[in-house]
Formats: sequence, C-alpha cells, structure tokens
Amino acid sequence: MAENMFRQDPADALEWREPGMKREGIREAFRTLRDITAVVTHLPGDELAVQVAGCLALEAGARLDVLQVVPMPVTAAEAWALIPDPALAERHERLRAEAAERAHALTRKIAERKVQGAVRTLEAHYVAPPALAADAARHADLVVMGRATGSSQHMHTSHAYFAALLLATGRPLLVVPEGTAARLPPRYVTVAWTDTAEATRALHDAMPLLEEAETVDIVIVDAAAGDHDPVLTSADSIMAHLRAHGVHTHLITCSSRGSSVGHALLRQATRRHAHLLVAGGYGHGRLRERALGGTTRELFMESSIPVLFSH
Repeated sequence: MAENMFRQDPADALEWREPGMKREGIREAFRTLRDITAVVTHLPGDELAVQVAGCLALEAGARLDVLQVVPMPVTAAEAWALIPDPALAERHERLRAEAAERAHALTRKIAERKVQGAVRTLEAHYVAPPALAADAARHADLVVMGRATGSSQHMHTSHAYFAALLLATGRPLLVVPEGTAARLPPRYVTVAWTDTAEATRALHDAMPLLEEAETVDIVIVDAAAGDHDPVLTSADSIMAHLRAHGVHTHLITCSSRGSSVGHALLRQATRRHAHLLVAGGYGHGRLRERALGGTTRELFMESSIPVLFSH
C-alpha cells in the first residue's frame, strides 16, 4: 500500500512556481508560519495535500509534521474475557506494520522536499480518528488536509475529518481538493466576506498568503440595496486594513441568482480565475448546516480549488 502511495508526484497537478523560477530566501509574509501539520485521512487526496504542505513549509522555512491516525479495532469488554483475543492482537500488529510502512514513505517525501519535519502516528482505540487528529493538530500555525472525490463513503470520511479539524483545533484549515490544478502560493484570491467573526478570522489567518497575492477580491453575495448595508460598510473597513498590509484589493458584489451563496462564491472564484478561496466556516453552526445544507458544506464539497477555512 505504502509503495504505491507516491508512485506519481501529485505536485504535477499543481502549479507551484513559474517555470525556471528560483526560490530566493524565505518569503517575508510567510515568516509567521513556523509549524505546518498535514493530516493524512487514508484517502485519495492525501498525496497532494502532503505535497502542498511540504511546498508551503519550504517557502516559509517552517517545520512540517505529517499526522496519521490508525483506527484500532476493539472488542466489547467482558468480565470473563481474561485472555486477550489473539486474532485481535494479530490484526493490531498488522495495522502497526502498515502504518510504519506508510510513515517511512512519508518521511522520505519530507526529506525530498528538503524541509524539517517528522511523521507522527497515533492509534485510535476508543476515540474517533478525526477527533484524535484534531487534538494533536492544535499546536500548528496551519493545518492542511486533502479532500477526496468519488464515492460517498470517501466524502463522508473527508467531511468528518474536516469538521473535527475546523471546529476543534482553533487553527486555520487549508483544504486541498484531489486533483486541483490551482497555483500555490496563490496569485489571485477570492475572500468570501460577511460581517462575522468567522469571516474576519479567516481573512486574518490567510494574511501570509494574501500579502503575496497579486489581487485579492472581497466578494459579497446578495448585498442589500443602497449604501447602508452593514456588510458593505464592514468591507470598506477590511479593505482599508488590507491595503495597510500592502494587499491589492477589489470589492465585488454579486447576486446568488436564485441559487445558494456557496454556488455564487464558486462561480465568482471561477470567473476571476482564483487560485485560493478564503472563507469563515460554520458561521451558522454545524448542526444547522448539516440539516439544511450551507455555505461551508458546499465550499468544502464542491470547490475545485484550495479553500482556507477558519472558525
């Protein structure tokens, strides 16, 4: 399994620098990124996410930790079961051996990227793997994960990791869709703007990337008519703040045209050839979004470019 994990360099699908461009020192804006954690979900998309995290770590001069959580099967406790089940013990050993093989392959990829870092392997016995991963990723300046496409089971597993990492780490989460061809660091960025704490947090967490971009679009969907919409007022303030950081910004208002806010944002990002989308996550609460659908879920499930979420 681990032997095939990196048989093709997934960075081939990702434009990282201009052809022939040489890296000249650490990007000044990236100096706030000192620790980056890539979380392995054991799904297609992990390869590209690790490559993206490694490239960001190289640009920032940061440490890269790759975190894999191994689900370990358990048996129900029984008062008379004094002797461990040998079949279960054998299965545990097999899972540990597979995890060690994957860790070896991942360690090799980290070394090839010429960044400092390590692979951490955790065993999930009586806790869900996404929750354990979230607990272990709280130290990072940035968390990176892949988003698998394809089967509904893959999407369900990806979303479970996404929700845990976004809600339980308190850290910005960069989601890299499987097969994305977007450029990183991004040249063109779309910021989904609402006058909320989540949107503000996402924008500030993305600042190292925004400062390196050529153009940052502040996009408001379905703004109220007239000049007294508080979202428009807040956008003026946030654009002034970005300009103070040397960020070149545009304000764009658009209509959802009877669809959803998420789809309107994705259309706008496509129209502007964005390489990155920045958005606050679960501003209306996860349970409401799960029941009714919502912008966060749509952006996670449907974006074809990387999305940086914060909560």
